[in-house]
Amino acid sequence: MQTTPEKPVEVEFCLQCGPGTGLRPRGDGSQLRCPRCGWVRLVPLRPLFVVIGASGAGKTTIVPALARKLVGCEVFDVDLTLHIAALGWDAWRATWLQIAHGIAQNGRSTVLCGTITPDQLETLPTRQLVGPIHSCLLDCPDDVLVERLRARPPWRGTDEDFVARQLGFAAWLRDHIEPSFSSYACEPATVVDQVAAWVTSGWIDGSAARLIRSPRRATGRESASHPFARMGPTVRSWARKALSRQTVFP
Repeated sequence: MQTTPEKPVEVEFCLQCGPGTGLRPRGDGSQLRCPRCGWVRLVPLRPLFVVIGASGAGKTTIVPALARKLVGCEVFDVDLTLHIAALGWDAWRATWLQIAHGIAQNGRSTVLCGTITPDQLETLPTRQLVGPIHSCLLDCPDDVLVERLRARPPWRGTDEDFVARQLGFAAWLRDHIEPSFSSYACEPATVVDQVAAWVTSGWIDGSAARLIRSPRRATGRESASHPFARMGPTVRSWARKALSRQTVFP
């Protein structure tokens, strides 16, 4: 018996109307609105930073030091979730936008280090969950890239075809992504400082500064009237007790 396929669940749906009704951006994108009932959800549009480079450019190498340097960000090697690519490359990329969205709800921005390009993110349904996307290139000379790739252990599967594809990708990136930072001309610590300075400049330019500004604090009357107003102290009390017992169970 032939059945009618179910309508896919929207990435962000209305909690009043259900999974079949997707929310749509409103105004500057900081709100998602239900087209049916008008329910609105606020979106913390923090900027997303992407450090792009061909395989072997040094992206993974700088992640730990960059994470220590950028105390206001969460820094990730995108290969951390590479197993999700089994569901499709777009599913993998969309997952990183959802992670960045979740981190933004905690008041922090996200820095991704990997081979994801801006155009691959712009067309995803989850693009509406993050603020402006800034990208920079981590690069090195072709002969250095080849040397690094050929020095990888056999299990990485770095054959000559892979090397040739990465050289082509590196050439494309040089034509399309800026600014560019060299992982060969400078010591790793210097590269980290340069990338960190670039991220910081993204925070304080006109648009990014507006997007990461702390939200308006509710007045005493608004806070007292909110149905969840008394939950904060309760959750904090439970968290302190849980940590003191070194357990996560209430």
